[in-house]
Amino acid sequence: MKKRYITLEEAENNISKVKESLQKIRKLSEAISILQSIEVSYDTEFDEIYAETKNNKEFHKLSVDLHKEFHKLIKLGCIVRDINTGLVDFFSKFEGREIFLCWEMGEGKISHWHETTEGYEMRKPIFEMYNEEL
Repeated sequence: MKKRYITLEEAENNISKVKESLQKIRKLSEAISILQSIEVSYDTEFDEIYAETKNNKEFHKLSVDLHKEFHKLIKLGCIVRDINTGLVDFFSKFEGREIFLCWEMGEGKISHWHETTEGYEMRKPIFEMYNEEL
């Protein structure tokens, strides 16, 4: 899939969709972890085969649903950096170069950005980007 570069306005308009997908991803990821951690003893070989088949089917369904949510975010121009904190980056451009608009669950709007070669710790306030243009 080709990268999708979006503006600050487009990214902010997608925050509610991103938030919804992140919440689903968290729940699906947790369900997969729980399913993988279950250890059960069985009375017969048939019971074991039946239960494993049922668990595998549920695991694959959850995995498919999880990947669908990630794909939705990719189509929005978004990369998930941390499921637990809800940290995402949006591909954007500034002065002809690629940058990331950075948003974290709990933030009201996108207020930071960083170079693609830098990480979260190097986030800069959005207003600095506009002050550089002046």
